[in-house]
Amino acid sequence: DEVMEEINPDLIITVDCGISGHDEVEYIKDLGVDVIVTDHHELPEVLPDCTVVNCKIKDQEYAFDGLCGAGVAFKIAVALIGEKAYKYLDFAALATVADSMPLIDENRDIVYEGLKLIFSSNARDSFKILVEAANIKEKNSTALAYSLAPKINAAGRMGNAHCALDLFLSDSKAEIYDLAAQLMKYNMQRQAECDELYSSARKKLLKKGPFKRVILLEDEGWKNGLVGIVAARLVEEFTRPVILFVNSKGILHGSARSLEEINILDAISNNKEFLLEYGGHSQAAGVSLKEENLQAFEDALDSYISEKYSADVFVPKQEAEDYIDGEFSLSLAKEIYALEPFGTGNKKPLFAIEVENLDPQPFKENSPHLSIHTDIIDLTYFNGATYSNILRSSGVKTLVFEPNISVFNGKEYLRGNVKSFETKIIPGKELGLELFMYNIRNLCGKGNGQLADYISQDEIKNIVNTAEKCPYGTLYVVSNLKTLDSFPELKELPVSMGAPSLRNFANCVVLVLNSGDIAGFKRIVYLDNPVYSIRKLRSIEVYVNKDIAVKDMLPQIDATREGVGEVFNALKNFGGIQASSSAELYGAIGAKVPYITRYQFVFGVEVLVELGIFSFENNKLIYNRGVKNDLSSSRIYTSLGGKA
Repeated sequence: DEVMEEINPDLIITVDCGISGHDEVEYIKDLGVDVIVTDHHELPEVLPDCTVVNCKIKDQEYAFDGLCGAGVAFKIAVALIGEKAYKYLDFAALATVADSMPLIDENRDIVYEGLKLIFSSNARDSFKILVEAANIKEKNSTALAYSLAPKINAAGRMGNAHCALDLFLSDSKAEIYDLAAQLMKYNMQRQAECDELYSSARKKLLKKGPFKRVILLEDEGWKNGLVGIVAARLVEEFTRPVILFVNSKGILHGSARSLEEINILDAISNNKEFLLEYGGHSQAAGVSLKEENLQAFEDALDSYISEKYSADVFVPKQEAEDYIDGEFSLSLAKEIYALEPFGTGNKKPLFAIEVENLDPQPFKENSPHLSIHTDIIDLTYFNGATYSNILRSSGVKTLVFEPNISVFNGKEYLRGNVKSFETKIIPGKELGLELFMYNIRNLCGKGNGQLADYISQDEIKNIVNTAEKCPYGTLYVVSNLKTLDSFPELKELPVSMGAPSLRNFANCVVLVLNSGDIAGFKRIVYLDNPVYSIRKLRSIEVYVNKDIAVKDMLPQIDATREGVGEVFNALKNFGGIQASSSAELYGAIGAKVPYITRYQFVFGVEVLVELGIFSFENNKLIYNRGVKNDLSSSRIYTSLGGKA
């Protein structure tokens, strides 16, 4: 109505919208205004009753249906004014990359030629100044996707889309500089708000677990312009389609993002009975529904996706083109660079190297990013700090990386970005003392909130056979890969080291669980002896293979009256010494009792503390002289085969 009052147009031409706007088009036509819809989104059942230009309409016989909205507009311009339209290839290229369209066929030509315009000496002032303000060094499609496009989009996200529009329309360099500076500010604000929204969504997600095949979350406080960005970030992290909703008085307005392999619009449209409206394309869509229909929609969507797509789709994959066992040269990186543009549908090739001794270092103190030196290529591992200890450990690591050329002070340098890694480490069986202490406590139900059910191997196998029928939610943990020989049903599951495979909360195997989010799982099953403290969150079911865990601990201890008595006689002389646990106590006085092994010491202390003969109070060991209890009263003692 505002447009009609202020401009009173005779004709409205849409760009990148309108294909689902049948009712809106009828309203505009009733006002006496002609309408032409140009769009690239998937076609609804009923098209607007007007001239429609969409690359997906089959009877228009257009050869390529992967154009973005700006790409369609560009092709219309070519049809109207011929080669004069080529000067707008910079806009079409930026839009194609920003909308994550597949960089194949005609899109590849658009982006290739558009990049030349954007980074040429004759580039329009708006692009020149933006490139300078964004400090862009690499002149490729990646720079458009991850540096230029987000800054332009930030204006609309922050509620002032005219800032970006005015920048591209202005003929004044001074005004363009001011507007570019404003875009940088908007982008910083957008990043901060996205980080806040991401943190909020992630907390909701981990609290909600176990994860299904699709992630749906809602909140009243989220911003409409940001949920799509955060949804895409969660897709990358958890390898699932994601829909984030903003709740406005019981009506949920959502933004969906998806994996390349999953057509999210198809999944949504097959469950449209729950929705008020929807639209979009295979990788991104908008959807609205009533709050009371959210759970039913989520269940139906999860069921549809689970039936249509195999479990392999949800397991993150980084497939290398080749293993490099010699030098990776700068000239090879340049040859790869010549194949630009890379992006959706045309990924940059990945390579792999095998290395043993690594010393990854954080970029700076408390940085989540690592710098890794190898004899073949220096690497950057973004958000790799979680895996520092694994990367430093002995054994062969296979690093999958993407080669890049960095420019500093006018000089080119070769560097790679780590995308994933695998390890051939099989840890030994020696347990850390604190871990040994926790295992004893957990075995006997004394785990201080980290309790687990210690059950037989046959019972574990029953869980394995049952859980395999469930498409998500079970994490299997081993300390030795040979353990999997006893569980052939698990041989096909993905195996990761140290933490659940990034973004994968389907059934999977972890070799030595010591980090990572586990809240997305319904249960954790330790197939052999845990070699770190047992992890438990909220209502997660945790099971340990008693037949192996107990068997591994028995050789370390003397579970007899004499064995415990030896520890008792030693402790009588150390009442009042500072310590808060048996493991800490051994660190304080172990050297003074060299005739007692460290495992025997911890075992004896745990038994005597359980019986109340000793206790830890205010970080001190207390000898409770008046307490008398028989060894058979100790669950720790009897569980480990102790005999009176």
